[in-house]
This record gives sequence, C-alpha cells and structure tokens, in this order.
Amino acid sequence: MKKIENVKPGFHKEFKLDRFGKSEQSVLKKLAKNWFITRTGKYATFSYCLIKPTSEFSEMFNLDREIVCVFSQYTTFDSRSIDVFDNIFNKMSGTRSETVCGILISADENVDKKVDDILNTDPEHCIIVPFTYEELYFHYNNTDIENKFRKKFYSRDLFSFLSPLKKEVYFFGRNNLVNEIVNRHKSSEHSSLFGLRKSGKTSIVYAIQRNLVLNGFDFVSIDCESPSVHKLRWNELLEKIVKSYHKTKESKVSIDYNDRYEEKNAADSFEVDINKIYNSKKRVSTLFIFDEIERISPNTASSEHWMESLDFIYFWQTLRGFYQKHPHVFTYMLVGTNPSCVESPTLLAQENPIFASIPSQYVPSFNSHQVAEMVTKLGSYMGLEFDDYICMKLYEDFGGHPFLTRQMCSLLNGLADKVRPTKIDKALYITALSKFYSSSFEYLNMILQVLESWYPDEYEMLKLLANEDTNSFELFANDHLDYTRHLIGYGLVQKGHGGYSFSLDILSNYLKKQYKNERMNLSEEEKVQEISSRRNKLEKGLRILIRNTLRSSLGLKLAREKVGAAIPEDRRTKLTELSLNDILHQNKSPLFFLDLVNIVSKNWDSFKHVFEFEKTKFTTMLTEINTIGRPDAHAKNIVEDDFLQLRLHFKKLEPILEEWGI
Repeated sequence: MKKIENVKPGFHKEFKLDRFGKSEQSVLKKLAKNWFITRTGKYATFSYCLIKPTSEFSEMFNLDREIVCVFSQYTTFDSRSIDVFDNIFNKMSGTRSETVCGILISADENVDKKVDDILNTDPEHCIIVPFTYEELYFHYNNTDIENKFRKKFYSRDLFSFLSPLKKEVYFFGRNNLVNEIVNRHKSSEHSSLFGLRKSGKTSIVYAIQRNLVLNGFDFVSIDCESPSVHKLRWNELLEKIVKSYHKTKESKVSIDYNDRYEEKNAADSFEVDINKIYNSKKRVSTLFIFDEIERISPNTASSEHWMESLDFIYFWQTLRGFYQKHPHVFTYMLVGTNPSCVESPTLLAQENPIFASIPSQYVPSFNSHQVAEMVTKLGSYMGLEFDDYICMKLYEDFGGHPFLTRQMCSLLNGLADKVRPTKIDKALYITALSKFYSSSFEYLNMILQVLESWYPDEYEMLKLLANEDTNSFELFANDHLDYTRHLIGYGLVQKGHGGYSFSLDILSNYLKKQYKNERMNLSEEEKVQEISSRRNKLEKGLRILIRNTLRSSLGLKLAREKVGAAIPEDRRTKLTELSLNDILHQNKSPLFFLDLVNIVSKNWDSFKHVFEFEKTKFTTMLTEINTIGRPDAHAKNIVEDDFLQLRLHFKKLEPILEEWGI
C-alpha cells in the first residue's frame, strides 16, 4: 500500500507571500489552515502557487503530490484560465505536481458553471475545482472544500473516452513502448506500429510525439487516410513531405518547387531539398510518421495508383535511398492496421524496398498489473474501489484490451452506488458484464472488421477456435505461421502449454454467438436442437414477410383472398372468419409450414423481388426444410449430408429476413 506523507498545514518557510495581492494573500492565509502552501509562480497574467493536501485529504482523493492553484482576477471568466493549467504542467517537473486536477480561484461569481461548460467539451482535460474569492475568504470551510472536490471528482467518468488520448494525464501502460520507439529514432532506426481498431495506436502516437518534443526532436505526421495524401502520386507526396518538413523546422531557406517534382527528377529534388532544410537549422533528426499506412500500400490502398501502380515502390525507393546516404536526417515510422507493407518480400511483382528494414511491432495488450494500475488509479479519482479480484476478472474477460476495459469500467461506474466512495463487488461486476455482452457487439465488430476484410483466413481461424474445432485450428496454425503470428500480434489469441486460446473471453463469446450455426462435430441432440430452432424462427419470420409483402403489393382485401385460395379446400372454410393478420400471426397462425410454401409459390410475382433466386430453387429449399428439417417431430436422426444441406438453405434464407427487418 502506498505510504502517505504526513503533511502539516501552513506555509513553507521560503514561500513568498508578498508576491501576491492583498485579496490573494487573504485567501492563502485561509487555505494555510488546512493545506501546506509551498511555492509561488507566475504564467502570463496569472499568479499561482503549489499547495499540498494533508494525509487525510490525500487518501480521500488519491492525491499525493502538490496541486496547482491558479488565481484569476478577471470578474468575467476567461477561458484562458483553463488553458493556463496545461502550460504550467508542461513548465514544471512531471513528478512534482498533480496533473489530474487543479484549483482555480476566480473573481467571477459564476465560475463554477462556466468551468463545467468548458470541461464538458474537453473531457480529457484535468479536473478543475473552481472557487470564488468570496467563498474562500468570507465563507471558508474545509468541509465545503472537500465536498466540492467530491462533486468534481465523482461526477466525471474518466473511463468513458471514445477518442484517442492526446494528453499524458490519462495515458497508461505503454510508456515502455513509447520510450523504445523514441530510442530507436535516436539510434537512427525505423519503427512500425500495427494494431486493430481501438487498440490504442493513435494514443501511443500522440505520446511518442510528446516524448520527441521533450527530447528536442522534430516530427512530421502524414495522415495517409486523407484524400489530400492518398490522391497524390508518389512524386507529389514527396513534394508535400518536403513542404511539411520545411514548415516543421521553421526554416527560412528558400525552396523552389517549380517543375522540380516531376517523376523523372522527384527523387533527386527530394534529396537536395531535405538536406538544404536540414542544414539550415539545428541539425536534429526528424521522425516521419505515416499514419494509416495501408491507405497508400498495394492491395489495401484507397486510391488506384497506390493500389495497382508502382507508386509505393518508387516512393519507398526514394526514402530508403536517401536514408542509406543520410541516416541522421530522418527516420520513418509506419502506423496502421495491416502490416503486409513491411512483411511482404515482394509487392506488385517488385522487390519491396522496405522489406526486412522495419520490424513489425504490434500494439501490446496490457498485462494484469497495467490493467490494475489504470483501473485502480482512475477509479480512485471517481470514488470507485476495485479490489484484486475485480482487476483480475477485468484482465481475464478483456485480455488487457484498454479500450474494452475502460468501457466496462464506465458501465460499472454508471451502475455503482452514487454515494462515493463505493466498492465494486462481484455481484455488480456480473450484472455489468451481462449488460456489456449485450451492448458491446458494435465495438467488437469494429475491432474485427479489419481482420475479416484483409485477413479472411485468420478470421476463419478465429471462428474455428470459437467453435472449439481445435484440430482444424492447429492444422492452420502449423501450416501457416504468418496467420498465427498475426492473431497473436493483434492480441486476439495466445499460445500456452496446452495449445491456443483466446486472449479475450468476451471475443470468444462474441464469435460463438455470431457463428454458433457453423460448429462442427455436433451430437445428434445438438443437430436436432439447431435445426428445430432455426426452422421455427424461419417459419415465424416467413409469416410476417408474406403478410407484409402481399398487403403491400395487393392491398388488404385481395391479399386475404389470395392467402385463402392457397389453402387446401378442406381447411379453407375453417379460416373464413379469420383476418389476414390472424391467419399470418407470428405466433398463433393456424397455417402449416407447407401452406406458407404454397402461398409464396402461387403468388410468386409478388415475391420474386424479395427472394432473389428462381421459384423452383425457393420451393425446393423450403420443401426440404419441411421434410427433413423436423427431426424433433419425427423422432429420427439427421444424416450428416442432409444436416449440412439444411445449413446451406438456412444460410441463404435467414439473411433475407434480416434484410427486411424480421
């Protein structure tokens, strides 16, 4: 357990109180009753000081460092009062002050609401606890201060970020990776970073950029997803990079771009111009970051000339050639979801210029300690206590995937007791996990979409593993090592002594549910259960589809007549008093499955645009489903070939009902 320093209220012996105006001095003397006030400072027109909470207050809000306290004398709140906190944090040592929160003391009586309005538009900003001069001087009460801290801390959901993290304050778990990539740049080595969507790539890139700036290096970021990049030909992109480099270096050297970046001379011009800019300023290496690199890579590009022409080859021949001659001018980092551009020895029947020159680095998942650190620290600011058991469950269920872990914790925050602090217990976790399973399909589909589109074989392997067909998975894994490397690299699968398993339990459950009807080696009971369930669901869906289609194409009266005419005469009179809705009621219809086949067959003109295959094919499929798809009614086993044939029929018919919202 972290040891809390015993802090006594008052002023540090070297604190310069006379640097503040009379109003600020009066407020500071009040604060010194319960806080230790250590140091003064000034940024632009704002005076500030550092104050340290007592041990009791530190434990209450998990604050063990000094807090920046800014004074704003403006009677009308100025949003610059918020921006000044980031500037002070950047100016100070990162280990001295808290970056998760700050105190603002303002002369504006409405500062509380105005601060909330601004922070609502910037959820990643540190927590600002605002006070007025009046309430701290005339109505000073330490309990009121504690209550306001509770209100500001516990009302914010620090887990609910959907966008990449641009600031350091809520960035966890990847500092070693960031340092590794920055050190590679310092050593004039290239890097890459690949991961599926929502894996944290962009947050890591932002952290790398912050680290580079702190270490005195430059970077140029190229967003390959933008049409302003991928619509350019290779030589035009070289020119764009030179212009971006020129701007980043703030160089005043003159560069003539006229007619110098045609294909025949673009590589030479690039070398001359980059060196000219490099030598015009302090000579520090620049990192060129190519984000969404697959958008300008063969087979995955967003524009045809990168997809099928040799633009990729020429572009990287130019950059590699420059680097080999001038290794200290720049390095490059490729970021994206698809690493084929660095893993393939040949592309477009040409040697890949960057093959074996850039290591494939995947975004690592959090380990159990990193999950616990993120969850407990953010939770403590919100009044949520996560014990070791809950932290381990989060790691097991979400495999160290930070985005999914945060979203689960956000759900827990919403369900937890609003009286804080409160403990997240096992019962609450189970309830939240059930809710998360039912609402997280969109997230999981988003994460897997890239794999399904670009790596269909690897996606099929995941389906095999989800459906417990481990033998087929092992065969794939042994025969195609690249497939397995991708799945492990993306953090989806792990290999242990007993074989392969999912890294994320939630992903396994998602795929099982999505592809439950593709399981192999089923028992007779399981076959009967699957076919019966799908047949019953199909029958109910067909009733609704037939009713809606006939009513729409023929009108209610004629639709009722056509349905009646399709029923065998000996049963038709029993249906005389029933309406169209009654006859084709989803759950209470008196019709048999074959009746539905006859209705569609005799009114095919109304249905031929609904079922996009021949009438005979449709009737054959439904007839087979009716005759061999009722083993529960006939107490017989299903022949394997018949079972597979029925699966094919269902696979063709079920999407049609889904397409019509049934």
